[in-house]
Amino acid sequence: MQRNCIADDYFCTQLLINHIIMAKNKNQKRKDAISLKNAQEALRFQVQWGLKKLGVAEGGVLYKLAIVELEYIAELGLTQDLLTMKKLIDGVEQKFGASVTADKAPFAQSIVCIALGIARVSDVSNIGLPMNWADAIAQKLLPVYFSDTVRNNAVAWAKQNGFNTSTYLGKPIAKFSNIYLIIDRTIEA
Repeated sequence: MQRNCIADDYFCTQLLINHIIMAKNKNQKRKDAISLKNAQEALRFQVQWGLKKLGVAEGGVLYKLAIVELEYIAELGLTQDLLTMKKLIDGVEQKFGASVTADKAPFAQSIVCIALGIARVSDVSNIGLPMNWADAIAQKLLPVYFSDTVRNNAVAWAKQNGFNTSTYLGKPIAKFSNIYLIIDRTIEA
C-alpha cells in the first residue's frame, strides 16, 4: 500500500519527534533522580563520619537525631545546599586554617551541621532543641561567623572558587538553592 498524502508523513515525523523528546525527558529525570540519591548518600556518609570524629556513639541519641534530621533535610530539598556549604567551610578552613566560630549561628543547633563542620560547638552533649529547617528556609538568610581577620579572606576565597556571592545590606552572602549564607564577623566582647 502506497501513501500519497504528505499529511501522513508529517504525522509520522511528529510522532517520532515526540517519542525522542519523551525518551530524553525520561533519561534526564532518571539522571536527576540518581544524582539526588548520590548526593543524599554522600551527605549521610559525611554526617556519619563527622559524628564518629566527634565521638558520638553509633546507636546513641545524637546519632539517631542526626539520622532523623537528615531525612527531614532530604524532604525539604536541602541536601545539595548543605554539601555546597560544607565545601565552602572546608575550603576556607584548609586555605586559612580557621574554622567557623563555635557556639554561634543557628547552625549550632543542628547535629548534622555540627557533624559536617558547618557549625562548631564547645560541647556536643549540650546541644539544645534541634534546628527547625522549615523556619530556616522561610528565613532564607542564615549567618555563619568567622573571626574578624579571616572573614574578608573567606569571602574573597569564595568568589575565586566559583561560589555565587553577593551582598545583602552591606554583608557578603553566598547564595545556594534554598538558603543564603551570610558570611559575618564574630564580634568579640
